[in-house]
Amino acid sequence: MGDKQDELKEFQLNPNRIAARLYTNCRPKFVGWGRENVRLDHHDLVDIFQNAVLIVVLNIESGRLSELTGTLCTYVFGICKNLIQAFNRKRRRTVLPGDEFIPVEQESEPGIEAKIMKDQENEHLWEKVNALGEPARSLLILTYQEGMTSQEIADSMGYSSAEVVRQLRKRAIGRLRNG
Repeated sequence: MGDKQDELKEFQLNPNRIAARLYTNCRPKFVGWGRENVRLDHHDLVDIFQNAVLIVVLNIESGRLSELTGTLCTYVFGICKNLIQAFNRKRRRTVLPGDEFIPVEQESEPGIEAKIMKDQENEHLWEKVNALGEPARSLLILTYQEGMTSQEIADSMGYSSAEVVRQLRKRAIGRLRNG
């Protein structure tokens, strides 16, 4: 157990070197595992790994990750698995907002202006979300763009329970409404 805590302390002292080690040692293992077990594209697996490393860094910097029961690589793999589940749920959806194709013949169709205005409002909303800062930004993105459940977010971001995630999400939404 001491080695695991040493790895965490070493990360806190020199995050760039440890992150580079995660990329060198863990990313190839994860990509290989992912290709065999979840059959995702190489680029998707690399993106998922990148997001997981960012979550780890945020968890360490914020103090949410202060003790390891496994190695950092194991922790990253756990987050990756949660992100894969969210990725697959998102991929199964048939149409996502903003993904609809509008044929040229229909550009003059009544209501098309309302749809374009709604899309612009959504873009404005996500600009406000980005301005919230961390961890509220990540929490809302994982919820509404990645489709993760409160429990999955709690597990991946290191919160103690899904209820904590729900409370933080409620506060973040309140800040969006008031801001």
